[in-house]
Amino acid sequence: MESLYTTNLPQFAYTAEQVQNNEKQVAEQLGFDLSEVMQKAGAAVFQYIEHHYGNHRRLLILLGKGNNAGDGYIVAYLAQQNGYQVTLVSFVDVKSLHGDALGAYLQCQQAGLAVCQSNDLLLQELSAFDLVVDAMFGTGFKGELPEHFGQVCTLVNQHDNLPVISIDVPSGVNATSAAVANNAIKANVTITFIALKQGLLTGRALEHVGKLVFAGLALDELFRDKIKSNVTRFELSQLKKALPNRALAAYKNQLGHVLCIGGNKGMAGAIRLSAEAALRSGAGLVSVATHPDNCAAVLQGRYELMVHGIDAEHQLLALINKASVVVIGPGLGQDVWAQNIWQWMMNAQCLRLVIDADGLNFLAKSDKCTTDNLTERVLTPHAGEAARLLGISNRDVEQDRFDSALQLSQR
Repeated sequence: MESLYTTNLPQFAYTAEQVQNNEKQVAEQLGFDLSEVMQKAGAAVFQYIEHHYGNHRRLLILLGKGNNAGDGYIVAYLAQQNGYQVTLVSFVDVKSLHGDALGAYLQCQQAGLAVCQSNDLLLQELSAFDLVVDAMFGTGFKGELPEHFGQVCTLVNQHDNLPVISIDVPSGVNATSAAVANNAIKANVTITFIALKQGLLTGRALEHVGKLVFAGLALDELFRDKIKSNVTRFELSQLKKALPNRALAAYKNQLGHVLCIGGNKGMAGAIRLSAEAALRSGAGLVSVATHPDNCAAVLQGRYELMVHGIDAEHQLLALINKASVVVIGPGLGQDVWAQNIWQWMMNAQCLRLVIDADGLNFLAKSDKCTTDNLTERVLTPHAGEAARLLGISNRDVEQDRFDSALQLSQR
């Protein structure tokens, strides 16, 4: 039987709203109604269970009220028909179900599957189950989990040996922003549908997604062709293809010259790692501008590095003028020596810059008029550094990493 899922993820990712607003139109254009799409989604999840958890015969399926729950009911029906022992736990009164989710529930009811309420689960021993299927929220989740959802998610998370498969999006994860609610469920596997959701790819969400699997449900190609994505993911194999081929007769002066600036007194390791990474990435020449006390430590074991102790502006500017690209920040510190290094670097013109670590801290303190010459720059902040650059809190950054990155790119 043809596989209904793949671990080869699409290159483009989308917001939850883009998927919700366009999936019906794409399905109808291909001649499907959404009930057929729901059947395909449930079948893809069940097939994954059969392939990877076929000996886990006792399933616990946690259900909400929307289409995500409908997918869960389809999984339950298919599992029961194939000899699995299935327990259904709903967090809502099934009378509130409607549309395709109601149809999927009625299919289970006709097959003799009973639905328990969530309060009953809190009294059960989870060791009675081999696998949990999370079908509570999906792409529509925002904010915090309601208390009774959070209690059950916490209970499941406490059982490390009990695998969890989340349908489309782990409950408690925002599919657009990557924000994670308190007590969000931690999945071993997330099977996402139609289009890759950007919120599954970064930040704390990664701790809850587990292994990410994609099921296009026969809609993915048309969806990609019709809907513009603002988020592109790259794998190492793709990045390698983007690098120019090295001529067989090439020599070091033709292969770029990287200058790494940093490594304050007692912090030689960071700049040494950066410089060695540049060498390993294929740079023909790598120079290091560091604190004079660190020269021997940085050079040790990598004699290809050209290491310079810097204590005057003309020394640094001479190195910058020879470089193809400059990296500043690793191990730089924020003392007087570091302040001088940053200011001297800012006095240079037409730089291609990668700014990291303490370089970002200095950038956050700089006036815009003093950074206008930094037109070709790459910033590599973690959440705390991004927060300082934007003048917001770490929590604000984590609540929407994509918007934070966009704001940084526009400054």
